[in-house]
Amino acid sequence: MSGLSGTKSDDFINAAKARGEAALQENQPRLTKLEKAFRHAALRRRAEDARKQAHHR
Repeated sequence: MSGLSGTKSDDFINAAKARGEAALQENQPRLTKLEKAFRHAALRRRAEDARKQAHHR
């Protein structure tokens, strides 16, 4: 079983996550709804991490 990447759905979701996170630097990326959701989550995480670091200084 080693070497398997998962189900087709897992592969699709992982690809969408990678594409969404890769588009963080783009202003108006053309993404699917799933890719947009992953991009939005990554932007929120980044902003939250920045707030935490600013608060601890």
